[in-house]
Amino acid sequence: MAAAAISPLSPVHSPPHSLDKAIYQRIQRAELVARVKISSVHRLIDSALSEPGMSAILGYVYTGVAENVWKGKPGDLVAFRLTLKDCERKLKRGAQYLIFAESDTLGRLQLADCDAAIEEADAATLLAQLNQFYQG
Repeated sequence: MAAAAISPLSPVHSPPHSLDKAIYQRIQRAELVARVKISSVHRLIDSALSEPGMSAILGYVYTGVAENVWKGKPGDLVAFRLTLKDCERKLKRGAQYLIFAESDTLGRLQLADCDAAIEEADAATLLAQLNQFYQG
């Protein structure tokens, strides 16, 4: 008997065979799942903690071009935040990442941790799984 296609928005608790359980859960939480090429990086400054001559950096705001969108509103430009408390690694301008972005309380896209941004070179298998999952 053929397995029925699972909608990415359905409240199914177990992942299809083509996806790892952790990745499936990350997709379910994400507002946007996309392959993004980072075009600019801006510091996210905490003005309350900053002093004259010294800026307190909370993290970074990244802007990029969405090359592929599997979940979320398709659009050319994507902006998202990644705080240093969630990930101490800075994403590289010009590099491509598979991102799993969630909305914060103000509706801005943000990444929950370092695992929410996977460099394209490390994501080949996952990209193939996403293509298979969303094409049914």
